[in-house]
Amino acid sequence: MTERTVHFTESFFDRLEELLPSERCADGTPSITDFLMFDIPALRDRLARDAIKETLATAIPGVRACISTGILISGFVAYALVDDHDVEVFALSFDTD
Repeated sequence: MTERTVHFTESFFDRLEELLPSERCADGTPSITDFLMFDIPALRDRLARDAIKETLATAIPGVRACISTGILISGFVAYALVDDHDVEVFALSFDTD
């Protein structure tokens, strides 16, 4: 199977802006850029290789959840729509406390 193209939607980035500050904090809280540079590449690669195997079905038809760990964020969930050629990641959830 060929790799799927992974897209991150505007709503994904809107949610990321709600979760993380635009600049790294003195207490060590990562910034949006930190998360995009260190944690998103591995997620993108996993979803591109095998989005179905790397995600779980949710109660919402067609929506899949990828539970992941990161370098900066210990655990997060990315929500996506998956078809034969593309993955559209549209939401994100994690605990910032």
